[in-house]
Amino acid sequence: MNRRKFIETACLTGIGLVTGTSILSSLDIASIKASPRPGVIRGNREIPLLLADTPDLQTVGGAYHLTIDELDKDILVVRTSDDKFVAVDIKCTHKGCDVKYDDKANMFACPCHDSRFDLNGIPKGGPAKSPLGTYKTSFKDGEVTVHIPVDGDVQDASGKVDSTKQK
Repeated sequence: MNRRKFIETACLTGIGLVTGTSILSSLDIASIKASPRPGVIRGNREIPLLLADTPDLQTVGGAYHLTIDELDKDILVVRTSDDKFVAVDIKCTHKGCDVKYDDKANMFACPCHDSRFDLNGIPKGGPAKSPLGTYKTSFKDGEVTVHIPVDGDVQDASGKVDSTKQK
């Protein structure tokens, strides 16, 4: 590759990165980039959410899009009562659209093809036949914790792989 071709390629790559980043950041999608707590307990990762930092979950009926890049997870966390929360995979099992929480019907609804799911992720209408993935949640001292099972080798906080901490 000659010098001119290298400079052209580098410039076009830079322009593409800046343009792509600008477009993604302008979409104004409410989400959080979360990091799991250090360590793993029997193949589970604990993702803490402080209510003080997540205003969408401060009221009953509030929903929050949780993104966990390192686990490749997009989860919808919903407050269903003063001390109860549910967490489901955000992608509809029919065609992969993002489900929304319908607080009036107390269900998850897919805006693309009108699939509906109960709070346990079970399909209750529409074309979806498979349930949404669900995650255990716990709540204590103003912090919601989403518990995510992890298969295989798991990295601890130092980045070391520990194959003894498997599910």
